[in-house]
Amino acid sequence: MNVGNSVRKAIEDMESGDHESAMLHACNAIDVTAKKLHSKMGSNAHFTKLLRDRYSILGPMGMPGIELVETRFPVVVDRPKAPGGKPDLADVIYGVHRCTHGHGDELPGGFMLIPDTVGPARLTRIEVMKGTIRLSDRIVFGLIAVAILSPVNVGQKVPDGYYLTFGTSAKLIINEWWGREADFPTVAAKDSMPLVKLDFGDWMA
Repeated sequence: MNVGNSVRKAIEDMESGDHESAMLHACNAIDVTAKKLHSKMGSNAHFTKLLRDRYSILGPMGMPGIELVETRFPVVVDRPKAPGGKPDLADVIYGVHRCTHGHGDELPGGFMLIPDTVGPARLTRIEVMKGTIRLSDRIVFGLIAVAILSPVNVGQKVPDGYYLTFGTSAKLIINEWWGREADFPTVAAKDSMPLVKLDFGDWMA
């Protein structure tokens, strides 16, 4: 599977409003990237490790303002890998979105993406109830950013003119940003915000 094609399809599906298909292709881009980096690990382990190791990219691009390293969510997923045994964002994306779409199943109720990308530039929402979590559709762009910036994907291509935006002014031309993970912190620092650890208290029992 070609990472560049998965990135292209994710962007095209986002533009057409097909969030579930976009999420499928974004997860495929992560899966292939993770296999390149951690070929001896199983699917769950390599997928979640890649995301967990890149929260400094996934967070600003897909869930800005949330402290992802320590936050755990009150949902049930199979075999969570986050420290402490409770699911973090990587576990949720793998256990709910990647596995559901990868198996051709319908996304469970309460997990549909929130359509934020059609609204104001800086609006990113999250809706959590005990047992379910709705992520902003901006998470799709967070996922493909992780794949694009990974050095193992240097040489991948998308059609000319494809780009990601960050904050209110940064425009990252994708074909100029393959593998440039080390350069992203400079971009993120221009539009940084405080990070908040979410605590769901008794819901985590």
